[in-house]
Amino acid sequence: MSKKWYEALDQEDVIFLHQLAQADFKLSKLSDETGMSYFVLKKRMQKLKLALSQKSPGDSDFKSYLDFLVEQRILPQLIAKVLYQKHLEGLD
Repeated sequence: MSKKWYEALDQEDVIFLHQLAQADFKLSKLSDETGMSYFVLKKRMQKLKLALSQKSPGDSDFKSYLDFLVEQRILPQLIAKVLYQKHLEGLD
């Protein structure tokens, strides 16, 4: 069985992803909320992208996980749709 994309994340990545979702995926808003510089947050975003790109699962794993997050009310449906759309664009 292959690793799921979220298994590539450490606890720090998960916390960052959650904070980012709470800030509507806007680094400037997250910067204002946390007091961290935009550039530090940008670097963390790049680290997260790298971790995810190195262990990218099949499309259905990602969609299933987004559906799970929406069902559990962890992630708003609108944000899940945007994430999935960006995911599909990244596959091209």
